[in-house]
Amino acid sequence: MNTLRLFQGLLVIHLAGLTVMAGTNAVSFVAFRKLSNSLHEDPAAVKFYIKRLMGLSGLLPLGGILLISSGVGLLIITHAYGQLWFQLKMGVVVALVGNGFLFGARQELKIKPILSMPDGPIHLQLRRPLANLRIFYAIQLTLFGLAILLAVTKPG
Repeated sequence: MNTLRLFQGLLVIHLAGLTVMAGTNAVSFVAFRKLSNSLHEDPAAVKFYIKRLMGLSGLLPLGGILLISSGVGLLIITHAYGQLWFQLKMGVVVALVGNGFLFGARQELKIKPILSMPDGPIHLQLRRPLANLRIFYAIQLTLFGLAILLAVTKPG
């Protein structure tokens, strides 16, 4: 297999991983926003949909594996590790992962016990964690956009 074909294959895998991760974040951002606005309407439906949405985070490791493995391959082929745009992009990637573990995962851990509570006024307990999740997903989408911008424009 020649280098061009390998590069193209790795790039397709890289874009697929990015699509899975950024798409999952975009869907979660919109859905949690809508759920936050309808918390007081039907608590049982809100519980159901939040549980389903939190299941989407299971796709993130798959996208991450695709992104990292193909990114390493692309790095080996292109030797971009010494370039400023690549170093900035890696900083953004570290921020994405850190934000996911330190902020997003904590909010999900706060929501899980609330969802297992018996029916009652859960909207009061869910208001703050859902607002935090909306902020989290907005930050994640901004960071994904920044990573794409850096990869396309390659400043420096």
